Amino acid sequence: MEPDRASRQLAAIRELMERPVRYSTQSGLSGIIAGLAALAGCLADSTISRAYAQDEVTATGINAIVWAGVFAAAFAGATICTRLRERKQGMPFWSNVKKRILRTILPPFVAGVGLTAAIVYRYFAYPEGANLWGLIPAIWMLFYGVALWQVGEFSVVEIRAMAVAFLLAGILCAAELHTSPYLTLGVTFGGFHIVYGVVVWLRHGG
Repeated sequence: MEPDRASRQLAAIRELMERPVRYSTQSGLSGIIAGLAALAGCLADSTISRAYAQDEVTATGINAIVWAGVFAAAFAGATICTRLRERKQGMPFWSNVKKRILRTILPPFVAGVGLTAAIVYRYFAYPEGANLWGLIPAIWMLFYGVALWQVGEFSVVEIRAMAVAFLLAGILCAAELHTSPYLTLGVTFGGFHIVYGVVVWLRHGG
């Protein structure tokens, strides 16, 4: 057999072997954890913003730490829950699929964080300019939706369903709901994740 043909066949076999694995290792519990973390973040952000209403710099700094903590909690929940399911199937921690997923989602996350930082910078550096704070939730939703859609190539169909929900919500938020950040963040990053987690748990396991 020619080397190129053998390589293509091995790649096809590997993909067929990895496909059912990546479906069966999804954790519904990790989605629920992410949703609860987001709701907690909304509550903490709102409380801090009220407490430091006269000191926006301090409020912004503390809230940046809060949302970094939300992301860390969601990421840790997904990593731990997925790893527990992988261990039951004797799978390694690192795999080619995970490498591809990381390369896929990294650009949208970097873009979302960068654009958020740019809006915060412009707000404090040019206070006489337009206030774009209200667009930050929409930015998070849109870039996260893009990342989810790409991850859906390697994962369960529920991932892409949630991606569509985030993309539509992000557009709506940017157009009409930019004045209600806690509502939109709570419904999307909180509610969408919890619904996703429950559905995946029922269909694919905890």
